[in-house]
Amino acid sequence: MKKRIFLFSVLSLSMAITVGATSASTSKTSENIIINQRSSGGATVGESFVVPKGWGHVKLRMKNHSDHPVKVSLTHDRSNKLYIDALVIAPHDTVIWKSTDKGFSDGMRSGDYTLQWRGSDYKVNGETWGVADSQPGDI
Repeated sequence: MKKRIFLFSVLSLSMAITVGATSASTSKTSENIIINQRSSGGATVGESFVVPKGWGHVKLRMKNHSDHPVKVSLTHDRSNKLYIDALVIAPHDTVIWKSTDKGFSDGMRSGDYTLQWRGSDYKVNGETWGVADSQPGDI
């Protein structure tokens, strides 16, 4: 079995609209590296991460900690391909998104991605957990 290796880079992303702080911590469990990003602050917050070449099967768990709904979008930076388009997450709800469940059975493109949280008139308070793998059944 191919050894699972995966790398997510986390950067804070400055947005033209109000920007919140994004922090990240990475820990290794078993053979997957898991990233946990906390997004809070402004009405719009962006998170950046990288999907390495060959590791395009992605699973994201997004939790809205706020008292108001948020919309989440995921865009591949280089191509502007939209993988998640304004997914609404209810207050205090969690959504699990898998690329394989959304029609990307061959995997997502490698490269830089931006996950944008929008809280309309309210501040964002969310958390994202994610893993990537080379095999679709392993996420």
